[in-house]
Amino acid sequence: MKKAFTMVELIFVIIIIGILAGIAIPRYFLIGKYAHESNLISFVKTLNRTTGEDLWGRSIAHGKKGSIKNLSANEGAEFLSKYIEIPKEINKSDINLSNCGTGEYKTIMTANPKIAGGEYNVTCKDGTPITAPYFQLIRIKDKKTLVSR
Repeated sequence: MKKAFTMVELIFVIIIIGILAGIAIPRYFLIGKYAHESNLISFVKTLNRTTGEDLWGRSIAHGKKGSIKNLSANEGAEFLSKYIEIPKEINKSDINLSNCGTGEYKTIMTANPKIAGGEYNVTCKDGTPITAPYFQLIRIKDKKTLVSR
């Protein structure tokens, strides 16, 4: 009856553990990046579904014909941080709704690459009297639009 493992058995176990670690460890670090990206996607979808509509309504009520880029600072960027949680990936000081593009998408805020694990921009197409503003999330690395109409 054996009372111990042989050297060959121990080597095989170490090799198997090494292979599993070689696969699992890189996947573990990618999970954090995907979580930050999902958080940004969720934020932009919230902007499109609720906050953008509310800003658009305020603009129409103030006679600005649906344009959110002409709202005052306390009605724009400060409104966002007052009524919805700005994710930690977004640089709050960079939020500038006055950059919202007329007829085309323009960058209104950027993500902190150190926190987000990559470079992302939130772009905006300004509202009109008949359409609400729309926001997109762009991953800079491959210029891929992650949230679109």
